[in-house]
Amino acid sequence: MPGQHQGAIEAARRAERIIANQGGPQGDLAAARAAFGVLTSIIIEHPDDPELTKVAVCGAMRLAAAGRSGNDIATVRCAHLFLGTMAADRPGDPLPRRAYAEASVDLISAEARINGLNGALDVYRGISTLGEIYTEDSELAGIRAKAAANLVAIALEAGQPREARRALADLARLEAQQPAAPMIRQQHARGVFNRLAHAARRDPPGEARAALDALIDAVHRTPGHREIAEFAAEGAFTLVTGLGSRGHLAAARDAYEALAALSRLPESGEGAVGRLADAGFNLITDLCQSGDLAAAQLIYDELAGLSVAHDEDPAIRLAQAKGAANLALSHRHVGDDAAAGVIADDLRALLIGHPDHEELFQIAAFLDAAD
Repeated sequence: MPGQHQGAIEAARRAERIIANQGGPQGDLAAARAAFGVLTSIIIEHPDDPELTKVAVCGAMRLAAAGRSGNDIATVRCAHLFLGTMAADRPGDPLPRRAYAEASVDLISAEARINGLNGALDVYRGISTLGEIYTEDSELAGIRAKAAANLVAIALEAGQPREARRALADLARLEAQQPAAPMIRQQHARGVFNRLAHAARRDPPGEARAALDALIDAVHRTPGHREIAEFAAEGAFTLVTGLGSRGHLAAARDAYEALAALSRLPESGEGAVGRLADAGFNLITDLCQSGDLAAAQLIYDELAGLSVAHDEDPAIRLAQAKGAANLALSHRHVGDDAAAGVIADDLRALLIGHPDHEELFQIAAFLDAAD
């Protein structure tokens, strides 16, 4: 009957409020754990009340948050174990298993920081096992995909690419099983981005480019999906920057062209155009440092055109100004004052057109001082 456990529900809510109030860096974890003990005893006495289940799940999630805030992994594990037990005891209720999955995502990161990859893998196996039992639960699958995407980055940082590949394979399989689930598609793209970001810093250019191609394929498989297009644009920018700084300039220019193509897609939005401008400036810098001023000039001309087309965007304007300063100084360094003068005139035109943009004046003053 409704209300038959009202006293227990009120007591549970009081305990849950105490846990919530003890969250944050200044919270009293001992008080939170004591309140959680009260909450646990109430749910044991009334295991079949759906309202109590909701309060208990909320209390456990708040306890886990308090443990993370206090850097107390034992408290996080306690909440995680409780949620896992609830999920096992209530197979017909999706709430506890989804909460357990969310708690697992957070615990994976905490275990990785404290106990390394093996601790993270143990938690990941638990959420994977649950996902294989409830394959029809698309929300659970999405949370599992988030855990897998995180694990890609964790495994790569730990120097375990095989585990990263396994997590990526899990993501691909989850998307194949539920291709219409946006969260799974998005997390798959995030996992691939994590692979790309690591490869851009450390691996041969071909491996990094393969990850970018996978992201670009995902964009074309899911037209109109803004988040995936943003991952791809960010991935291309990361590749240009990472490879360029490592001296792989041909591969960096190739990634820049891929970013330019992505920026023209309707789902990419202004964010991709901004990343193209930033990538252009970074590439100009790397090309100037390598002495390839002809290639740097070509990228600068494209960046200047982008700035004209998006004259209202101060970030793109600033990227052009910084690129102009670098290129002009590089031309001066090799004694080509005429080419440097043409670039300096571009910067002066920007100043005339945007007299209120203070950063442009700072860049122009820097260039003048370098004469």
